[in-house]
Amino acid sequence: MRRISLIGCSLLLGVTSVFAQKNEQYKNADPKELIKRTDLTPQELEGIQRYYQFELKDAKRATELEQLLISKYPKGEFARLTAFQQFNKAKSNAEIIAISNNFFKAFPYDEWRTHPNKQGFIYYSVHRMLGTAYFETKQFKELIAFCKTLDYKTENEIYRWNVMRAYTFRMLGQDTLYQVSTALVKELITKVKDGSYEDDGVFNKEQAAANADEQLNNQLGTHISLLYDMKKYAEAKEYFKHLSAKGAYGTADLNEKHMDILLQTGDQAAVQPFLEKCVSANAMTPKMLDKLKESYRVKNKDAAAYETYLASLRSDKEQEELKAHVKENLTNVEYVPFALEDADGKLVRSSDWGDKIVVLDFWATWCKPCIAAFPGMQMVVDKYANDPQVEVYMVGTMQTGDYKQKSTGYVKQQGFHFHLLHDGINKETGGQDAVFKTFVPFFQSSAIPRKVILKDGIMRYTSEGYSGSPSKLADELTYAIELLKSEK
Repeated sequence: MRRISLIGCSLLLGVTSVFAQKNEQYKNADPKELIKRTDLTPQELEGIQRYYQFELKDAKRATELEQLLISKYPKGEFARLTAFQQFNKAKSNAEIIAISNNFFKAFPYDEWRTHPNKQGFIYYSVHRMLGTAYFETKQFKELIAFCKTLDYKTENEIYRWNVMRAYTFRMLGQDTLYQVSTALVKELITKVKDGSYEDDGVFNKEQAAANADEQLNNQLGTHISLLYDMKKYAEAKEYFKHLSAKGAYGTADLNEKHMDILLQTGDQAAVQPFLEKCVSANAMTPKMLDKLKESYRVKNKDAAAYETYLASLRSDKEQEELKAHVKENLTNVEYVPFALEDADGKLVRSSDWGDKIVVLDFWATWCKPCIAAFPGMQMVVDKYANDPQVEVYMVGTMQTGDYKQKSTGYVKQQGFHFHLLHDGINKETGGQDAVFKTFVPFFQSSAIPRKVILKDGIMRYTSEGYSGSPSKLADELTYAIELLKSEK
């Protein structure tokens, strides 16, 4: 984050190259005479100063003209940008805090907001650096007071970079993180409509509002998850009402927490209606589906009608979009045959699959989205467990060390029931990605998780990433499998 201040250097270099030829007439000028001239604007003088510094490499005259400019225009854009460059010298959080305090004394934020110019990026960068410095030095009272003065866009970034990161990587005790997160989230809720994301050429008013809502959904998700971990269920429940319409049901992991919170707070009557909306958004986990089936059967004795009921809850639009996504990712490419060892040490050969439909999920223990997708993959495995025409394999790839034990140990620990394969060793690089690398040219991407479906020696389907919903992943692969099964 401290490298943000280098933006100023880049701007200086870019402007200098444009005006170098124009400023050549001042090649031998005396800075003391230049500063007295009334026919030169502050911007033109700044251009000459950059010409001395970057083109002529004349440090003496560049420094002299810089000091004269700052002395003559102490509140000007050049003085502000020069002060901003002081952050390049900071080697510690203490120095960042000291430089920030000096910067704001010389160039108060409120004064700039009264007469804003194109230097908003300076304040955005300084605020982010100072916020992180306060957080990392555990000056939380100062951080909270400081954030009250900021707009939504800036405070959101401070929360995302510090609080969300601290929660994800367990960098701070829960009680302390709770105090900071609560204060900042409440501020974000009040500021979300301030329009600070609006920016010509980047976000119009509608796009800015949508982005602000999405950002708030993310930060609320972090805060609710923290409260859930701390068993502060009643408090967590109140924050769901601040999610946007899309965010209220669109994230499966958060939806499962919402369901548990409703149960923990005794709001049993709200559970089934909530789950029905989550089905429509196709953001369900196996646990949520089990609870929905249980709730349905309490009121309906006809168990066979459950699947019809479940289908009636699905959004036609969402299903059509999913089917369109699958059709767009269908392929017809011959792949290189391979043989890989499974978790039992047996060799599995692709040449033995014949006309079976085989799903491969390339994953790694270090890949968070890969692991997050496991519940959805378990749903697919369970659905086709007794189908002799379909096989599902989880292929551990791009790992290091004792990668076989990493894969088998992790899956066993988490309680999943997968048929594991271990990718082979690449003879050229020594990495564990021999088979995955043969597929990469078809994807033009080496990212994981990566789903691949094979049939008759041909790669027929492939998709990258994870949407965040086990039910959506299961629907995606099910639709692709059933399309292939229906072929003559």
